[in-house]
Amino acid sequence: MTLPVIIVHGGATVFKELHHEEILIAIEKAALTGLSAMDKGGSAVDAVESSIWVLEETDLFTAGRGACENLDGDIEVDAMIMDGNRLDSGAVMAVRDIIHPISLARYVLERTPVMQIVGTGATRLYNNMIAEGYRKESELLRTMNIPIAHENDTVGCVAVDSNGHIASGSSTSGWPGKLPGRIGDSPIIGSGVYANELAGASCTGKGEQILRIVMGRMAVAYVENGVTVQEACHQSVRVLRDRTPGEGGLIMADYNGNLGLAFDTPHMPTAIAKDGKVAYSSMTPAINGK
Repeated sequence: MTLPVIIVHGGATVFKELHHEEILIAIEKAALTGLSAMDKGGSAVDAVESSIWVLEETDLFTAGRGACENLDGDIEVDAMIMDGNRLDSGAVMAVRDIIHPISLARYVLERTPVMQIVGTGATRLYNNMIAEGYRKESELLRTMNIPIAHENDTVGCVAVDSNGHIASGSSTSGWPGKLPGRIGDSPIIGSGVYANELAGASCTGKGEQILRIVMGRMAVAYVENGVTVQEACHQSVRVLRDRTPGEGGLIMADYNGNLGLAFDTPHMPTAIAKDGKVAYSSMTPAINGK
């Protein structure tokens, strides 16, 4: 049996110092919520959905209630969740006017034969999800606040349950003023999110850079080749910096509950929860703080 553990991030970017305290409170709450789901017998997938749902419910990130408008003034959100044990995933892209795309991504994973749904098809699927009672509809009340981060603050997490099963996820609206229909790395399997039976990763930052190197899958491949998740994170960010302009980061976990993270931006708020409590949180985390 593995001790359940969850690691949560709030984006690799620059956050205004005024909001650091409330950001840390939010990611700690998200980590505890996900851990609680596993402590009550839930799976790693349950933990990832519930943790990201908490972050989407805030207006602190460019996700959920804090989602930003695109160039046309519309809000399009993306999310993905992956079950490493089954090597299966669900992703939604460019969905308009919903607060919790992570739950819709879970619906794609659990209730459809496909892995990715986009645009109006995803909106119809959301309506089906609500009609079936799979999830309750969330009140559509978005923030009108000025974004508190510089462009990139995707939210995501990786969880390991008591069976050693791993799940990863991510949710975002992308940056303010993006091209309508633009899809970044977050809902793309292997780029923003990846998990298998050995390890899982959730990436964040400049999506076009992350897409170029397929960073999530690459990070897990390092673990498959025998390195620790911490070293896999460092090597992945090194490649990101060597092959692209960088500005990204990732969090990881393996089936034994070992954790890793790396980033090349000023901030990547991260919280870790295990053994019934928050074990660590920081705006500028170092994994040896766990």
